[in-house]
Amino acid sequence: MLKPFACFFTLALAVGPLAVDAQSSISIPLNDRSGWQVLEFRRIPPHRIRFSAAGLEMKVESSAMPVIYPLSKATRVAAVRVKGRVAGTLHLPPGRQGEPGFDDYAFRIGLVEPGDRTLNFVQRPLAAPWVHRLFDLAPPGGGISRIHFLNVGAAGEPVGRRRQHPSSDLLEEQVVAALPADGRLDFIHTLERPLDTIALWLSSDGDDTASSFTVLVEEIELRIAENR
Repeated sequence: MLKPFACFFTLALAVGPLAVDAQSSISIPLNDRSGWQVLEFRRIPPHRIRFSAAGLEMKVESSAMPVIYPLSKATRVAAVRVKGRVAGTLHLPPGRQGEPGFDDYAFRIGLVEPGDRTLNFVQRPLAAPWVHRLFDLAPPGGGISRIHFLNVGAAGEPVGRRRQHPSSDLLEEQVVAALPADGRLDFIHTLERPLDTIALWLSSDGDDTASSFTVLVEEIELRIAENR
């Protein structure tokens, strides 16, 4: 479940290199914790996280947490490719995914878009800690627009469904793929318009539905738009 309010997290900061190939794409490193920020929500169990040669593994046990990768500079993303696999099952009644009490997804990848929104001196002491973390990702002198989440829905979940998350207008979601029976993740999603992106925000959730499963993210590739 995305927990935008009443949460507190700790984080680990580091900076790591990105690999850029001749086809104007960025391959996100998944075998080393360097460069990633691993966060924990207060009162929600965290996942067990492991970086290895196989990729980024998240063991979900009625748990939820974000994992963030800040990019070295704003990058104009045209498409996203994700490969991996999910072992285990979300305990979801058919057609209920995303509703209160059932707001768990096996995998979300969020593109953090810079913008003009900032926290003023009145908002800052009242804002949830995750909001502070989000705005801290903004470049100096800048702000944030929102996080655009690309969700992998449960089997039968309608691909293409969109919503602004009911908890915050900073979060918008689109179901871009449905998880197949064998649990393999392998999709490319082309954005309707290229999106300036300053960070990736990964999320897998099992806390609403008391679900246990393992996500192995083997590849994340950002395909870069041509210059304007």
